[in-house]
Amino acid sequence: MSLPARIIKAPVDVIITLVCWSYFLLGYILFYIPILLLLSPFTSDRESLFERINHVFYKVFFLLVEVITPGLTIDIAREVFQIKSAVVVANHRSYLDPILLISLFPAHRTIVKGIFFKLPIMRWVMKSGGYIPYTQSGDSKDLMIEGIQSMSEFFKKGGVLFIFPEGHRSRDGKLGRFQKGAFSIAGKYNVPIEVLYISNTDRLFTPGKFFFNTCITNRISIEILGRINPGENLHPQARVIRDKALKLYQEKMGNIPG
Repeated sequence: MSLPARIIKAPVDVIITLVCWSYFLLGYILFYIPILLLLSPFTSDRESLFERINHVFYKVFFLLVEVITPGLTIDIAREVFQIKSAVVVANHRSYLDPILLISLFPAHRTIVKGIFFKLPIMRWVMKSGGYIPYTQSGDSKDLMIEGIQSMSEFFKKGGVLFIFPEGHRSRDGKLGRFQKGAFSIAGKYNVPIEVLYISNTDRLFTPGKFFFNTCITNRISIEILGRINPGENLHPQARVIRDKALKLYQEKMGNIPG
C-alpha cells in the first residue's frame, strides 16, 4: 500500500465504522423496533414478520457497506438465493457472517448462544423471530426444544435454517471441529443440507478488532460447495452427514479437523 493510501486509510476506517454502527443504532431505534411494534398486532405470524424485517434491515446494511467501502465487492452465487426448505451450514470467519446470511434469506432461522436469551429485550427479539437458543440448562433449554420441534412447518413453508457447525469464529481461517446439531436436524426432518463457503468477511471485519478494514482490494463471496440429501436411511446418523460436509470443505480448503 502506498504512503498516501496508508495516510487516508486510518480516518476512512474510523468513518466507515462509525457509519456502520450508526446504521445499527439509529436503524433499530427509528426503523426496526417501531415497524415490528406497529405491525405485530395486525399479523398472526409474528415470526415471519420478524424474519422479513430482519432480512430487509441487513440487506440494506450490506448494500450500504459495499457502496461506501473503498475496494470492496460482495459476490453471492446466484444459486444461493434459490435455496429453500433446507439446513444451511457454513464456515465462520467473522461476526458479519450471520447477518450476511440473514440478508440473503427472507425466511430464515438460526441457533444463537443462550446468553442472548437472558437479556429481556434481546430475548423478546430473538423469540419473536423463532431463533433457537443453544443452551444446556435453564428455561432457555425449553425454548431450544420447542424451537427445534417447530421446524417441520417452517421447512414446509420454504424456510432456511442456517448454522455454523464450528460453533465459533475461526481465528486463522482454518476449519474447526464440527458439532453434529445441524446434521441431526436435517436428518430428523429429512431436508437437504446446503454447504456454503464464505470468504473474506474476516478481512473486512477482523476478529478481535473494532474498526472495519477498508481501502484494500477485498472480495467477499459465498458459494455452494455441494448439497447433501440425508435420506431416511441416514437418520439419525448425523456423523455420517457431518463427514460428507467436512469432505466438501476439505476439497475446497485443504484442511480438515481431526
